[in-house]
Order: sequence, then structure tokens, then C-alpha cells
Amino acid sequence: MSSRIPKINAEIQKYISEIFTYDIKNPNIHGIITVTRVDTTNDLSLSKVYVSVFCPKGDKYEVFNQILHSAGYIRKSVCEKLNIRKMPFLEFILDETLDYSEHIEEVINDLKK
Repeated sequence: MSSRIPKINAEIQKYISEIFTYDIKNPNIHGIITVTRVDTTNDLSLSKVYVSVFCPKGDKYEVFNQILHSAGYIRKSVCEKLNIRKMPFLEFILDETLDYSEHIEEVINDLKK
């Protein structure tokens, strides 16, 4: 992998985080949304964007579904900020590692009892 791809991944991650924080006007996208990782293919055709959603008052799957509906707007906004010839397609993936780690912690605590 060339050193260019990790730089592009970092830039995409930064810009998408900024878009979630400042630009998204959809009231259904709420809570704490974190872009945990971005993986872009070498040919710049696809970027997998891993997103963690924490919303105490609502369903994280509904929030993630709204993120999927806003994917076109997010891609367009990133394309305007990122200075590359070919903007990759953004595939959003719900990152549930936090939920999984909480589940493992519960299992370990139950075993200790």
C-alpha cells in the first residue's frame, strides 16, 4: 500500500467527522456519531467508512439508516473539500465493537459471580 492511501483515509475521516458535527441538518441524525475508521481501496473506487453511533434517546439503527440516506450529500461535501481527481464511493458500515466489548465485559463479570 502506498503512503497516499492512509493520508486519504485520514482526510476522509476528518472531513466526514466535521460534516456530522457541523453540516448535517437532518434532525433524525442525533447522538454521538464517531467515524472510527476509513478503508479506501488502492484504485480509489471505494471507501468503507466505519461509524459508531451512541444515542441515549433513540434507536442507533434508525440513526444509522438516516446516515445511509444522507450518504450522497456526505460524499458531495467530502468531494468539495478533498483535492483528488477521483472521489471514492462511500460505503457506511455500523461499527458495533463498543457493544461487543460491553457484552464481553458482562460475560466476564457474570463468570466472576
